[in-house]
Amino acid sequence: MRGCALIYVISFFLITKLSILYVPAYADTIVESVGWPDVTYDSSVPTLESVLGYAPGDQITSEELAHAYLRALAGAKPERTQLIEYARSWEGRPLVYFLVGSEQTMDRLGDVKAGMQALADPAGLSRGEIDALIEELPAVVWLAYGVHGNEIAGTDAGLQTAYHLLAARGEPFDSISNNTLVAIDPSQNPDGRMRFVNHFRETYGIEPSVSAISAERREPWPAGRTNHYLFDLNRDWLPLTQPEVIGRVKTFREFFPLVHVDIHEMGTDSSYFFPPPAQPFNPHYTDTQQEMLDAYGRNNAKWFDRFGFEYFTQAVYDAYYPGYGDSWPAFQGSVGMTFEMASARGLAGERRNGELVTYADGVQRHFVTSIGTVETASVNRESFLRNFVEYRRSADAGEHGGPREYLIPLEGDHSAVHKLAANLVLHGIEIRRTTENAQACDVDLPQGSYLVTSRQPAGRMVRTFLEKESPMSEEFLAEQERRRKLGLRAELYDILGWSLPRLYNVDVIPCDRVSISEQRFEGTDLPAYEPPAASQVGWLVPWGSQAAGRFLAAAQRAGLNVQGADEVMTIASRRYERGTLVVRLADNPDYDANGLHRMVSHLAQLSAAEVVATDTSYSEEGVSFGSR
Repeated sequence: MRGCALIYVISFFLITKLSILYVPAYADTIVESVGWPDVTYDSSVPTLESVLGYAPGDQITSEELAHAYLRALAGAKPERTQLIEYARSWEGRPLVYFLVGSEQTMDRLGDVKAGMQALADPAGLSRGEIDALIEELPAVVWLAYGVHGNEIAGTDAGLQTAYHLLAARGEPFDSISNNTLVAIDPSQNPDGRMRFVNHFRETYGIEPSVSAISAERREPWPAGRTNHYLFDLNRDWLPLTQPEVIGRVKTFREFFPLVHVDIHEMGTDSSYFFPPPAQPFNPHYTDTQQEMLDAYGRNNAKWFDRFGFEYFTQAVYDAYYPGYGDSWPAFQGSVGMTFEMASARGLAGERRNGELVTYADGVQRHFVTSIGTVETASVNRESFLRNFVEYRRSADAGEHGGPREYLIPLEGDHSAVHKLAANLVLHGIEIRRTTENAQACDVDLPQGSYLVTSRQPAGRMVRTFLEKESPMSEEFLAEQERRRKLGLRAELYDILGWSLPRLYNVDVIPCDRVSISEQRFEGTDLPAYEPPAASQVGWLVPWGSQAAGRFLAAAQRAGLNVQGADEVMTIASRRYERGTLVVRLADNPDYDANGLHRMVSHLAQLSAAEVVATDTSYSEEGVSFGSR
């Protein structure tokens, strides 16, 4: 018993010492210890602590609690806010954005959307109409936090940003209220965030453990970075495969924000990054966009210098790949940015030099750049709106150069061709479909082929998505060659090659001369095969198309038993290649002939796959249904 008592005494002593060591290290950097200089606060707006029971930066806020706090803010100021769900994650969690504007702006929210959509296609507007819209529209600012679920401080920073936009009185907040409409997406990856939060809760002790190998800071596979299906959502803005990103792109095209910020974390040993970004730039960035990036960077630097925060710019994070959350918006005419904060990966982490980085540090710094960004948009509202219009107008006029048209022949895997066209429409790219067999630039175009012009408001996006190369500057390439000769690593961050046509295995041909009967393609009126006939034996789905793969996945989810041909076979004088799917009535005893026909027809409609009824399993050549 004495031994046990001694252990208790030692344990108490150690815990007490740990409290002395760690609590002061992060308590002094709680956001509210700085707040914002020279402002007062509206007491009718609830603080985080009054709703959730802890101060900003004290705890890592879960998805549910973040939404609870936003609902509390909306309840306190319903005339100035809206909380809107824009998608659901694979695990069923809501993705939301929180709108904050003046009462007058919120009263005409529909007009704001319509006005920005009109400016996004300025060819149909007179100069007077453009001037009138610019005079009345706010600067729409989009702040998106935590696309990687274990980059954690952004969510609480977004909550603090929302609180200050509603409660703070004095500059810059008074001007911000009059000049902007701010959207806060508190967590772009709720499934990944909750994977991290749950692990942290299970492994956290009495006090933070700052070691890099402590359980609370070292996640097991698959960690919280990715979504449910382990996709990196910050690489999905080009292919658009995940519901979280598809929802964001659709929402973006409702508002066309002037600036979209993607807020991240990086290694604990770093400091803080905000733009201007590093080289290389994608060649379809304009000089004006780079000037605006510099304006945002200079204003954030002003606040970081005032607070004494370390930061760096123009290094590591480039602006080359168009499928990031900070780059895709640029090809719509907006300014896209990434912010990166040294991550505590918990409540506190130790750098190699012995300094501590806390969760509260991350919350505070992301909050400061969020407000600094909104302030920049507010101060430059009119000029940035005009820059947006000019970007879209100059693209529509073809001032970026390049081929006038891109041809997408309806050949090979038709389902892949249709899917590529529908993907481009999701991006906001204008597509036309041919209504006759034709030819252009010595390319045969069967009826139903697609045409994409680069002479449209999203023309620069068309070029960087569809062209075979997006060249880097000669100066940058020469510097990388110099570094290579010295044995130094290249100054390149991440993805260097991309091509939507190659993702779909579809040919896209540039062309400058097109005169073909056509109609606009809206992305939904996709052609489908004729529904399959009834059968007393079964149905065949020829393999080799994306649609056939979709049919197989849907059939398996529906519980059907499906066979696949290992070799070529010929049935009823038609040759079916290896991989052809076979759905036999005899293999699915839960269905009668009519019921299975209805199910197969439904799956054919969902997948757009060709499904062929057969009343015989006799193979004239090759394998048979019963081959083993």
